[in-house]
Amino acid sequence: MQFRILGAPELYDEKRHRRIPLTSPKQRMLLGALLARANSPVPRERLVRELWGALPPKKARNTLNAHVSGLRKALTEAEPERATTPRLVAHACGYLLQARRTEMDSGQFCLAVDQAQRMCRIDPQSAYATLRGALGLWRGTALEGGPHGPVCAALVARLEEERQQALEILFDSALRTGRHRRIIPELEEVTAAHPLRERFHDQLMLALCRSGRGGEAIGVYTRARHRLTAEHGHTPLLSARLEQISVQSPVLYGAEAETPDARTRLEAEPPPTGAREFTRPRFTVKRIEQEDPAARSVMGFLTELLSGQALHTGGV
Repeated sequence: MQFRILGAPELYDEKRHRRIPLTSPKQRMLLGALLARANSPVPRERLVRELWGALPPKKARNTLNAHVSGLRKALTEAEPERATTPRLVAHACGYLLQARRTEMDSGQFCLAVDQAQRMCRIDPQSAYATLRGALGLWRGTALEGGPHGPVCAALVARLEEERQQALEILFDSALRTGRHRRIIPELEEVTAAHPLRERFHDQLMLALCRSGRGGEAIGVYTRARHRLTAEHGHTPLLSARLEQISVQSPVLYGAEAETPDARTRLEAEPPPTGAREFTRPRFTVKRIEQEDPAARSVMGFLTELLSGQALHTGGV
């Protein structure tokens, strides 16, 4: 049995390779609410609130019981061998649905993300493959298909945050394994979908630099900075990345570039011996008033960068 909530809630019979249809949107909402508190009793009053909001119908409890019966029937159809030991059981205060973490697509996803996070630095290739598979579990937005009460809304928010963290790790792993060109379209898509997620913009800047598109990376900085500054008041990751670009830091082309220290200026270090070969763009730096661009502040140098006076991308 697999409980699926990374998309519209559904049941999947893994033995017979078939989906078990749920007969109504309310039944799907009930499944989502019970899985949000899997293995713990969910009070009837909370389930009523999840299904009907603050103004439930007069006979909401009776209707809830009917939806519980329908869901229990679907569960028995999916697992006839458990007819005498049902997963969905009644308690004095409400209902409890038994489900192991590995039986839920959300649980499988979170376990894979944890594993990939541990592997990212020591085995980025395996981390990348693990996350590609885990992200494939998503069929849409979590608990897709209807409004959410407090319980389900909290679960949706947590899973969406987990999904964005997984994408960050995926892109880090891709950058560590030379897939910078491949992920540019995906990064452009996620930065458009999540414009306040600074790390995505930072990763896009790095992927563009490694693809010989430094000028476009500066454009990403300019567009993202205005919005992020208005929202958060600062852009530490992007400012650190821009400083690397402004001094043509070799660290842009080594593994260290994927997690810049935004608190201090990153020192230029050559890639380690045996590191992957990245296509490094040729930059032409022009001095202005005999000043060293590396000695200027990031913000002071930005105007010249954007005007083309200080930095020119010569291609590969």
